[in-house]
Amino acid sequence: MLPATVQTAPTPRSFEFTILAQDPSVEDPNSKNAERKMLRARVRIPAHTVRPGPRGPRFHLVDYDPVGRQVAPPYDFSTGDAKARDLFEDVSDKALIDDRRFHAQNLYVIAGRTLAAFESALGRRIPWAFRSHQLYLVPHAFQEANAYYSDVDQALLFGDYTPAGETVFTCLSHDIVAHETTHAILDGLRRRFDVPGLPDQPAFHEAFADIVALLSVFSMREVVNRLISNREGGTVQESDVDRDQLRTLSLVKMADELGDAVHRERGSGLRNSAELEPTEAWKDPTNAEWEEPHRRGEILVAAVMGTLIEIWRRRLEGLIQQGRLDRERAAEEGSKSATHLLSMMIRAIDYCPPVDFEFADFLDAVLISDQEVAPDDEHRYRDTLVEAFGVFGIRPRAWPQAPSVVPVDAYNYRDFNYVALRSEPEEVFRFIWENADVLEIDRSYYLKVEEVLPSARVGPDGFLVAESVAVYVQQLEATLGDLRRLAPKEFSTLERLPGETPVKVWGGGTIIFDQFGRVKYHLYKGLDDWLRQSRRLQYLVRRGIRDTKGGYGFSLGAPAGMRFALAHRPDEQAGEGW
Repeated sequence: MLPATVQTAPTPRSFEFTILAQDPSVEDPNSKNAERKMLRARVRIPAHTVRPGPRGPRFHLVDYDPVGRQVAPPYDFSTGDAKARDLFEDVSDKALIDDRRFHAQNLYVIAGRTLAAFESALGRRIPWAFRSHQLYLVPHAFQEANAYYSDVDQALLFGDYTPAGETVFTCLSHDIVAHETTHAILDGLRRRFDVPGLPDQPAFHEAFADIVALLSVFSMREVVNRLISNREGGTVQESDVDRDQLRTLSLVKMADELGDAVHRERGSGLRNSAELEPTEAWKDPTNAEWEEPHRRGEILVAAVMGTLIEIWRRRLEGLIQQGRLDRERAAEEGSKSATHLLSMMIRAIDYCPPVDFEFADFLDAVLISDQEVAPDDEHRYRDTLVEAFGVFGIRPRAWPQAPSVVPVDAYNYRDFNYVALRSEPEEVFRFIWENADVLEIDRSYYLKVEEVLPSARVGPDGFLVAESVAVYVQQLEATLGDLRRLAPKEFSTLERLPGETPVKVWGGGTIIFDQFGRVKYHLYKGLDDWLRQSRRLQYLVRRGIRDTKGGYGFSLGAPAGMRFALAHRPDEQAGEGW
């Protein structure tokens, strides 16, 4: 027991730090201070013990100098356990750029904020794919206009480059840091999303990382307030929030600084998907441009950002008086829309099949998962999503109908422990084995339950949804000749390949159990869907995606730890990079 004279301060629930809201090239249009032009933001991350590094329970920053091949001394932001201080609240732009401690703070805080958004939306802690507790953050890992996540190094690695005599640090870009952190998080949530699959699958990894980065910036109300218009004062004009005008904001562009260096001829940021015109050309398998992952991913980003702009604009309509509206209120409505949409995107990951993923699967997952937590869609997020995706030819397959028409009492629940069904892969495997016919799963193929995860989510109306998410995969290693014997019609288009060509095909699904251990949804891709398997192999052959032994479907053929780094190389056919 503490002595009566000892007083204890309450443990803080969050830390507040200064970061760059986008990157050093984006200026605050309303700044009157010549020394402080860069757009900054004060953001919060969950409080935790911060050791020199900075090093916390989930991230460990290591400042390695690749030129001198030395590790800088760890930076100390702490004043004791569970406390931290911001050293950069009111310093000049030059001081921020020149101080490697700020590089460390910017990287650590944005990564922590991104992870917190996922854990809040999913209602649980997120594991890393490499099964260790801490992800290394390396702000100056190499000298190159690149940044990437490496599962082998258990790290996010950021490069520096000098395009015109002045060094640019990718660790200072909010978009890039949030993008790469999302790659690491998504790899922990869905480890099979990076296996060779249909063309939407690698595109989704890039698109989803862009979506999280862009919506994260939009969720900062003070940033939206400053960028919504160059006008001074507390009001903006109706023309400032016109749909076409909103699409041109720097808020909807990815990585302005890096984009201007990589795409000198294009400028205007690395990607500006919100201005993409509606098209279904990306579906044409003969169009090589749209099979490049970043380029194809722009379709998904455009649909989501189009949804945000439409919802934001709709929420502002009743606030416009005589052609003007309150600036703070306009920013607040944009920030609210982005925050809710970001949670919808993240929650959908739990409802996605684990392999052979397509954009339509993601749309279904967003709609179904959101309907669970927000039955009353007051601002018509779901309808707007359907419309925005529809102009690009992406339409729901399962929503609004349930993905499974199997009644709950058709399953065999006898002798199953509902507590174990919410946590133990062995119990879920036994459940799948006993109910394989109802679940339409072929027992002939190898099946593994990869994880069973609890989830407790709260919707905007306070409605609590408690579920468990079971993910299983199936796989078959064979030759192309074997597949031709199983399904001769579907694989006839691959006749030029020899029959002894090694191939690997995947199947799998996600089973959502309710709080009583009963099946709510089964979203799956059957291994014996030979038409889909044929489309997948045709894509892999077209793109030359095979392993070092010439097999298709086994791996991307990338060196260990370089699968995400290689995804950021410029594509010669599509003219796309990072």
